[in-house]
Amino acid sequence: IVGLSGRYAKADDIKQFWCNLRDGVDAISEIPQQRWDWREFYRDKNQPHGSHSSRWGGFINDYDCFETLFFNIAPREAQFMDPHERLFLQQAWQALEDAGYTPKDLERDGEAGVYAGVMYSEYQLFSRSEAADDTRIGFVGNFAGVANRVSYHLNCHGPSMTVDTMCSSSLSAIHLACQDLQHARISVALAGGVNLSLHPNKYSMLSGVGFISPRGRCNSFFAEGDGYIPGEGVGVVVLKRLSDALRDGDSIYGVIKSSVINHGGKTQAYSIPNPNAQQRVISQAITKAGLSADAISYVETHGTGTPLGDPNEITSLCK
Repeated sequence: IVGLSGRYAKADDIKQFWCNLRDGVDAISEIPQQRWDWREFYRDKNQPHGSHSSRWGGFINDYDCFETLFFNIAPREAQFMDPHERLFLQQAWQALEDAGYTPKDLERDGEAGVYAGVMYSEYQLFSRSEAADDTRIGFVGNFAGVANRVSYHLNCHGPSMTVDTMCSSSLSAIHLACQDLQHARISVALAGGVNLSLHPNKYSMLSGVGFISPRGRCNSFFAEGDGYIPGEGVGVVVLKRLSDALRDGDSIYGVIKSSVINHGGKTQAYSIPNPNAQQRVISQAITKAGLSADAISYVETHGTGTPLGDPNEITSLCK
């Protein structure tokens, strides 16, 4: 990893994000008025008729701001671009700057790939198709533009793909980038993901299936866990083969030793994870990295704060 950039709730850059982690900053807040009026949707035990069981989340500052002229995009065109697309483009550029490279460097070094993980595409729900005047223009709602916009502006000729594997989308995007680097299909990759809460439909869905916590906190691995709270974020890493990074004198943040993906297959229900499949994918990743399990000192978990997901994750890790 030779470049890094990101924005998160109450953190406009990576440095602030790490400071928030160090200081234990609570980045959860009520849904900002600029998104939607949560009072119009919210329900509690005394108001059973609303569609949202939570009014909490983590929200990026200035999610709708974009430097159109910097990217040579007309302001009128930019307003119809999904904010996921705009934010990922900005962070890809900043990650490239952080690595000390320019688009010209990408062209010189060979094929460059772009891999973006995205899960929610709800911007098109704001379509102006019902406008009373003659400005009826439908919003683009395809994920492909998130990666392709970066490839276009940076003149990248390697694979350009947007990946949706739900909560693992960013990790899957990085996995695919690593594979292409390992097989020498590309020489450098920009990979990461973006996730925003743009429309109340997202909270309607999460409330309807019981995934979102009414208390506004994700109590991972606690008996009283009752769901998670959506947090916005966008992050991009610049990846190169270790030998190339050492040769080029790059600043190296860390080394990805291995990555593996799989699926749980059929379980008792569609949303119930499979601890045996999770055990296998963890074991495969450790073996592929050439490590022993006791060499691992830190594990970042999914930790959904649910009575089904958390026990399964602990079971798979223990196995």
